[in-house]
Amino acid sequence: MAKMEFDAVDASLVVTGLASAFMLVGIATFQLFDVDFSAVQFTIGGIGLSTAWILGYGSIVGTILTNDNTEFQSLSDDIQGLQGWYMAAAVGTLVLPVAFIALPDTVGSFFQSSDLWGLLYVIAVTAGQFALGWML
Repeated sequence: MAKMEFDAVDASLVVTGLASAFMLVGIATFQLFDVDFSAVQFTIGGIGLSTAWILGYGSIVGTILTNDNTEFQSLSDDIQGLQGWYMAAAVGTLVLPVAFIALPDTVGSFFQSSDLWGLLYVIAVTAGQFALGWML
């Protein structure tokens, strides 16, 4: 895929990331086959991972992997090549979900404290995923 193009794979990954972000902050819930996507399913190194978080961050990584123009080795350089809000959105998309689970008493609780802050999280992560899909 060329730069400044958005394909069906990126679109489906953004929808997955969007739904996961809503579940992560507690605005939406989803349960399938007795699995609550917002509940912690796995614990790695003392950090609880929910199905929503795994799907959401997986969709961000998938957006990067499906782009022909970037690789993980050059991701830092590619992001630094972005300008203005594109760089902030891309960095925020990569860092915010990790901070959400790594710092649950500060970052996580802040975004879960109000639907307004939760919506801000959803907008920030989704905008950054769009930036990663479009600009890289």
